[in-house]
Amino acid sequence: MRAAFATLALTAGFASADVPQMGGPMSHLLVSIFDQQVFLSFESPHMTTVEMLEGADTYDGAASVLNHTGVNSQFGWLAFGFISLPSQSGVFVRTLGSSEHLSVYSEFGFDPILGTDGSDSVWQWGGQMTHNWYSSDVRGPHWAQYEVFVGDLQGNPLDGWGSATIDLHFEFGQDLSSRIGSLGNVSVGTVPAPSALSVFALISVAARRRR
Repeated sequence: MRAAFATLALTAGFASADVPQMGGPMSHLLVSIFDQQVFLSFESPHMTTVEMLEGADTYDGAASVLNHTGVNSQFGWLAFGFISLPSQSGVFVRTLGSSEHLSVYSEFGFDPILGTDGSDSVWQWGGQMTHNWYSSDVRGPHWAQYEVFVGDLQGNPLDGWGSATIDLHFEFGQDLSSRIGSLGNVSVGTVPAPSALSVFALISVAARRRR
């Protein structure tokens, strides 16, 4: 059963020094609720896109899920003022869509959340400042769209309460996928077919005989 809370305050969580680096300044996702409506905004509007950094690839224990990936945890859920909820309810985040190769893990336990590795697409936010880990093993741009809502302890939205959505964007190095040839397509870097090699060989022989 999911734990419930009655009031959220502006509080902060602290990460262990043993875990990977956040990747840059915090980019808080401000959550407020007024008149049964959820509101979401970026504390820093210029930080809607963050850069995933190469991990050290030597993390031990639970943090090893981030090995060999690009990593970032700048985005952090944060209560904007005080939030009062009905009893037996909580604030939840639901994944509406995301890049195929984007993974999300909890801040302290590194558990897969929000649909990663078959986890529930709905995750309960505990009310404290929380910077989950985002990672990918594929270079290029990545994104995720989330809905935040108030629900019962099973994660079902409460009737009469409005929700809000927010889009997060990530960059992980340069995307070189367009320069790589794929089967069935001839492109730079694609190995020539055997017939093409044969024609090339005949042309080379003929050129030598003319010398």
